[in-house]
Amino acid sequence: MGHHGLARAVGAALAVITVIAMTTAGLTAALQIGTTSPSGAEVSTTVADVQSLYSADLVARINAERAARTDSSVPIPQLSVDPALEAYAQVWSAHLAAIHTIADPAVGTCSGPAGAQVCMFAANSGDTGNGYWPGDGSDGMNAEYMASAGHRQNELSAAYSDVGVGVTCSGGQAWTVEVFGYSASDIPSATARQASQNAQQGSPVPSSPTVAGSPTGKPVYCPGQTIASNGTTTATGGQYAYPFAVTSVPGEPDGLTSPEAVGMAATSDANGYWVARSDGTVTTHGDAVNYGSMAAATLNAPITHIVATPDGKGYWLVAADGGIFSFGDASFYGSMGARPLNAPVVGMAPTASGHGYWLVASDGGIFAFGDAVYQGSMGGRSLNAPVVGMAADTATGGYWLVGTDGGIFSYDAPFYGSTGNLHLNRPVNAMMASSDGRGYSFVASDGGVFTYGDAPFKGSTGSTQLNAPVVGMAGDNATGGYWLVSADGGIFSFGAPFFGAG
Repeated sequence: MGHHGLARAVGAALAVITVIAMTTAGLTAALQIGTTSPSGAEVSTTVADVQSLYSADLVARINAERAARTDSSVPIPQLSVDPALEAYAQVWSAHLAAIHTIADPAVGTCSGPAGAQVCMFAANSGDTGNGYWPGDGSDGMNAEYMASAGHRQNELSAAYSDVGVGVTCSGGQAWTVEVFGYSASDIPSATARQASQNAQQGSPVPSSPTVAGSPTGKPVYCPGQTIASNGTTTATGGQYAYPFAVTSVPGEPDGLTSPEAVGMAATSDANGYWVARSDGTVTTHGDAVNYGSMAAATLNAPITHIVATPDGKGYWLVAADGGIFSFGDASFYGSMGARPLNAPVVGMAPTASGHGYWLVASDGGIFAFGDAVYQGSMGGRSLNAPVVGMAADTATGGYWLVGTDGGIFSYDAPFYGSTGNLHLNRPVNAMMASSDGRGYSFVASDGGVFTYGDAPFKGSTGSTQLNAPVVGMAGDNATGGYWLVSADGGIFSFGAPFFGAG
């Protein structure tokens, strides 16, 4: 792993705030030092895109960590990117790249009109690069910040509501700067949030749970960063699409032989299964029939799930933009493709007849098609953790949703329990209903399995070191067992026959 240099600057206590009005232009002008690359060459559009991608990924990782720790008693707001803070951070990261030294920017400055000023109170800065994948892209950078108590406190502080992240790619490294703050008018609320967090979570905020770091995070790399033990380096920079909804950059070597697996589905006789990958590839195992795939097509968004028809003679693929692709006897009843979404689609469940289906987005929004009846959703409501999957109750026509914290939302379906109030080692990634609809199971990225109702527990990989996170599960209706699939296509069988890896 490459060298990570870190430093920290913390502003004044919340009760003592010096407000210095400064416009975005003023912030930038104050830091016009070494904004060109060390070679003097103008940064290309491709590199600028990667830097923006890296910045967005760091913000997503920070917000994922914050979401895992917030609840009604400790409200930790999701950070919004403030343009002035972002400009400040970007200019300073370019300065660090030019001098090749870690140093924090000044804090305590504010920007914006009087009464609505966004003030900056803390900063993180660091560099990463010239090391091996994984752990040397944006995942490694944020992991280093999270491993340091002071930097972690900056990222997770409930007081902050605004962030600016700057990234400069230079010499095969990423030079990153994060600045945190909130509006001057938000002082009373910020103080109250911080006091509540300090009392209940401590200061600094503990490092557990870790939800956005290696191995579950999919990082962004700057051009030239080494990502393989054989010395292969990135050509243009880029990232993996899952689990953060940030546009990918084509052409990035990723150390994997094929796109990552995103889910699996079992045949109706439980003598086989399909494994789907993010590019739309579908592999068959056991007696599973290949009905087609999207492997040769250009997708607007990555595939996130595969669902078999009730008779096992077809399947649907669902993409993050809500696009639906039907194969075999699976019929197309509609989709959210080409329609604006507030959050990416993360799951799908068919009706008992197979003549309809529901889609669920990460904000808990539900979209019903065919004979699927809309029973309610969490769309537009505050969630403690994003929704990652759903399962249908074939007995009632209702459905369950599950969040990354294992929280269950039931709609015209019995509630059998959840882990919403428990501490999990890793976030939940997928769920399934038991064969008779009187229970459900869900799985975390470390392969930990949680069962409720009449869903049997047959084992898990929760205590096993995995090469890649578990991303899906499917049930064996003949034995009551189940299979788990990891992002590298590995299959783990529990009370179910093994038909090969994906």
